[in-house]
Amino acid sequence: MQVMTELLKALLVSASLGALLGLERQWSEERENPAADSMAGARTFALWAGMGTLCAWFSREQHPWFFLAGFAGMVAFLSFFLVRRATRNHDAGLTTGAVGLVTYLLGGLVFYGHGRAAVIIAITTLLLLASKEWLHALSRKFTRTDVRQALQFAAVTGIVLPLVPDQPYGPYGAFNPFLIWSMVVLVSGLGFLGYVAVRVFGEDRGIAFTGILGGLASSTATTLAMSRRSREFPDTGSLCALAVALACTVMLGRIAVLVGAVGVSGPGGLELLRGVGPWLAVLALPGIFFAAKSWHQLSRPHPAGASGQDVRNPLSLRIAVQFAILYALIVLAVRWANDAFGGAGVYWASFFSGLTDIDAIALSVSQLQQSGKIGTAEATRALVVAAGANSLLKAAMAASLGSSTMRKPIALVLGGTVALAALCAWLA
Repeated sequence: MQVMTELLKALLVSASLGALLGLERQWSEERENPAADSMAGARTFALWAGMGTLCAWFSREQHPWFFLAGFAGMVAFLSFFLVRRATRNHDAGLTTGAVGLVTYLLGGLVFYGHGRAAVIIAITTLLLLASKEWLHALSRKFTRTDVRQALQFAAVTGIVLPLVPDQPYGPYGAFNPFLIWSMVVLVSGLGFLGYVAVRVFGEDRGIAFTGILGGLASSTATTLAMSRRSREFPDTGSLCALAVALACTVMLGRIAVLVGAVGVSGPGGLELLRGVGPWLAVLALPGIFFAAKSWHQLSRPHPAGASGQDVRNPLSLRIAVQFAILYALIVLAVRWANDAFGGAGVYWASFFSGLTDIDAIALSVSQLQQSGKIGTAEATRALVVAAGANSLLKAAMAASLGSSTMRKPIALVLGGTVALAALCAWLA
């Protein structure tokens, strides 16, 4: 009785998911060609999902190959009808056939106890099917050169990154080929993300969107990418400054999240987060004020010569390698400074470490505070110092690599952040 109840529940869930997918397919085909008969609708897809559940049951109860045999039968069944349809309508309906196979597999997932995964996959499939027109419109915004450069970069990255050694070389062990090439991938990837965002959302909103996402990944890499962009298109300097300001503001929130995550799992609780949180909020004020003041630019027309159609694809390996060399030199300078001044204590260590890796120093200081090796006040001051050092480095990058139109707003925003960091470190 329990086995039958389990089977009936699985059949009900899988048939419901199949019916949803079938409704979308039926609605889509009838909208595109009202006169033609749809290949399959809600009833057919519900039966396909139910067949997947039944085959999974038989595979468990009778023979282990039953589910695989059922899938092979589905492939043969759909292939036959797709070929006939292509001959008659010159439209094979490959999407519907692919969704049919997914529906069968969903039935198996439900029976084997992965109902939550089946629901997520079904919803994702529905969203993908519903975005057909948007995806087609998006693909038309990219040129053949864009696609070729993206594929070339993906191929080079996929081949080079797994092969380079992940170990330190040179003075102070500062040169790690894997980390350096990872920086190449990150900077170039963020630049390409900005390029895609500009193509999709337009110049203004695309750059701002890149800044927000860049702050979640790497505000330093975002600063490098936006500085390069502002030099190529000086009219976008203020927008690139906005992206950097957003990235740096999001970075401060990321520090708070890391500190809180360590605190939740540690014996000291959230004491450090309560101590450093208000100071991080103060450091975020210049970026927030600048973003609020600049937000009205998002409704302005594109600057002359820098429209989304004129922007060049940033996937240039030559420029990415230049950034990698710069990053490696910075790491070397930081290691030398740590060696020269490391004895001065946790504050010097926080300052020099914060120049290149704010996440690492945030986690290290949080763990030291949780273990009782340093006090909460000392840890708070160290984190504020690290955040100020990180902002100082990004201000220097923007000043040396960015356009003149980007330097002034960045000097005001990040300069204000550095000044506030110095004041907060003194008061904390």
